[in-house]
Amino acid sequence: MRIIASFYKHDAVKFVSHLDMQRLFQRAFRRAKLPLSYSQGFNPHPLLSFATALSVGYTSECEYLDITLDEFVPPEEFRAKVNAVLPEGVSIVSAKDAGESKTSLTTLMRSAEYFAKLSFDATIELDALDSAIRKLMGNEIIVMKKTKGGIKPTDIRPQLIDIKILNCSGNEVILYIKGRLSAEGGLPLELLFGALYESLGMSGISSVNRKAINMDWAVMK
Repeated sequence: MRIIASFYKHDAVKFVSHLDMQRLFQRAFRRAKLPLSYSQGFNPHPLLSFATALSVGYTSECEYLDITLDEFVPPEEFRAKVNAVLPEGVSIVSAKDAGESKTSLTTLMRSAEYFAKLSFDATIELDALDSAIRKLMGNEIIVMKKTKGGIKPTDIRPQLIDIKILNCSGNEVILYIKGRLSAEGGLPLELLFGALYESLGMSGISSVNRKAINMDWAVMK
């Protein structure tokens, strides 16, 4: 059977890399004594995949994974067994039986929503911030982005769906950001923040929480 599960990744594990998260779940599934299905060949590994990677240092409420099992395990039993052996900061939120579907999680992704806290090096005025965001939304956002062909100027504006100011006080700002997300990639938030800092003539640091990955479950086959 195939189970699709959502999980959160909080502060205690926010600096654990995507590769190490894969290893963490593999160990957890073994400790939970789940009947894992393995790949064929000289180096068999559990049939486990993730919808997308989360940048190191980010937290999330809504990451997705899928795992194939040799035997049927009720999704709630799966969730309880895995959560019993996971470390602090990561937990399965929900799990469901994906039936015979072969559709990969990456092909279901459409967009992602984030809350970002930006701490500037000086007091930020709401009017200046609002003006800078309007400028970003109304024009190309050209950044130097690493691509397969090297570092090149790239317009990331098509990947930005929405950005709203939730709070602006002193030198701290909280933003809601929605960006496109697909198998080809997503909105590069750090480059977006860099463009915003440049527009404001300021610098700062950011912390990001991914609140949702919006999936098109209707296309599962």
